Formats: sequence, C-alpha cells, structure tokens
Amino acid sequence: MSLLEQHEVAAYLLRRRLISRRSIVSGRLRIDDASSRNRNYRVTGGPGESYLLKQGLAADSARSLANEVALYRRLAPSATWVPRFVGHDRKRGLLILEWIEGGEALDRRGRCSAALAARLGRVLADLHAIAPDGEELRRDAPWVLALHRPPLEALRYLSAASIELVKALQRDTAACRAMDELREGWSADALVHRDVKWANCIADAGAIKLVDWEMAGWGDPAWDVGSALAELAARPQAAGALWRAYVAARRPGPGLLHRALRFAGARLLQTAFEHAQELPALDDRATDDLRSGCALLVTPQLPGLPA
Repeated sequence: MSLLEQHEVAAYLLRRRLISRRSIVSGRLRIDDASSRNRNYRVTGGPGESYLLKQGLAADSARSLANEVALYRRLAPSATWVPRFVGHDRKRGLLILEWIEGGEALDRRGRCSAALAARLGRVLADLHAIAPDGEELRRDAPWVLALHRPPLEALRYLSAASIELVKALQRDTAACRAMDELREGWSADALVHRDVKWANCIADAGAIKLVDWEMAGWGDPAWDVGSALAELAARPQAAGALWRAYVAARRPGPGLLHRALRFAGARLLQTAFEHAQELPALDDRATDDLRSGCALLVTPQLPGLPA
C-alpha cells in the first residue's frame, strides 16, 4: 500500500473526477494536511468539491479504517447524521468522505446548547435502533473498563502521570468494583459509535453529524449515551435535553440511564488517562476528571437527570 503524498492529492482527485481543472487553475483548490493517527487531507475547491481523505499509517490503523469504511457503506444511504460517503480506494486503503463545509466540532464551539444536545440525543436513538445482524463488527467492551487492571507490558508505554492515575484509581475499591461489573455485563445490543466526544460531533446548520467511525461496532447503547453525558456533566440543562430527546425517540428499557451514568464515569476516567499520557505528573484537570469519574461510577447521578 502506497501512501498518498500531499503534492499528489490534486492529480489523484482529478483522475477520479472529484475536482475540476478550473478549481486548480483558479487557485480555489486548497489541500491541508490534517494527519493524526491516520494520514488525513482536507480538500476544499469549487462548489461540491470539499472532501476528507483518510489513509491508515500502520497495520492497526488500516484495520480500523477498513471498519470505518464498512460502517459508512452501511449508514450512508439513509443516515443523514453522517458525512456523505464518496468512495473507497481499496488498493491504497484510502477513504474519501464529504468534508462538512461550514460545520464546526462541538469542542471548538466551547459549549453545547440544550437544542444541540437534544438533536444529538435523537441521532443516538436513531443509531441504536440498528440491531445486531450478521455483519462482522467488533463486540468487545471498551478498554477503559480494565484501566485498573493494566497488564505488565503496559509499563512500557504508560507515562509517570498515567501510572500515578492508575494507582489512585486502584485505591478506590468501590469504583474498581463498578468497572468490573460494567465490563462483565457488557452486551452487544445495538450498533454503537463507541467514541462519542465533542471532537466527533459536528454542528452543521443546526443539525448534528457524527464522524470518525473507526471504533464503531455492536455494543451497549448506554456507552454512547454515557459518553455524551460525560461531556455534559457540568451542563444539567443540556444533559436533561439530551436524555429526554433520546427517551422520546427510542423508549429505552429500564436500567439504561443507570448504566449510562456509570459509563459516563468510565468515560471521564478515559479522558483523564489520555490527558495524563502527555504529562510527567498529574495536574488539576486529570485529577478532577479522575475524582468525578470515580464518583459517577459509585453514585450514578447528575443534575438535570432523573434520580
């Protein structure tokens, strides 16, 4: 598999008839390198010529990208809450999606209104209405549910701050017991995104679109709801709006909110851990997320939500 270089993008898209020569000649075509875990290029040109190109950089990211391709193929024909699927170059392992021109990730907005939270609740209800079938998608529990039981080889990549965080978590026996219960009780009941965070929620003309489906698979809908509630922990009005919209659209069974709130605690621990991986020692942000996450795991309650 050959990686697409930035200087090759224009010619590549021209060959696939996704951009016009006019965009190149006029100088309207812009190609930005937005790489992170994958090789990503953001392309904007003339009308209808906005794309995101994603290509896996390593074997594991290539597998994740293949999973994302499968999800977009499945969802794109009818789901209005995902970017338009443009194409997949199997030979290069390259995914081409619509770039949502004018859209803004919620983490860049700095806040999520009650109206947007309600729209996200309806999107999640729509997603979770897709029951498991024969498609081969991941079913495993989120890795963070075993954070308090790291394998010995983890010492090779954990930062000093992460080790400090895991030790603090292990001292909270009630939180660890709750994580064990969530992991052992994990079930594959619906299609779940698995990575609902503000960076993956795009506000577009009053609607919400979910992006980055690499981790998606069959799982517990409460994980996605809990991940969204973790982002809204300090905004009770928005958290309440999301939950009410979800309930109105899907009418979940008893116990889902309880699990969702415990999963919200686990998601806060994941946020704390990912932040700690960049630190030599725990800072206030990681410590606050650790404390809040453990509290939610043990006492799953948030203002704005039913007790």
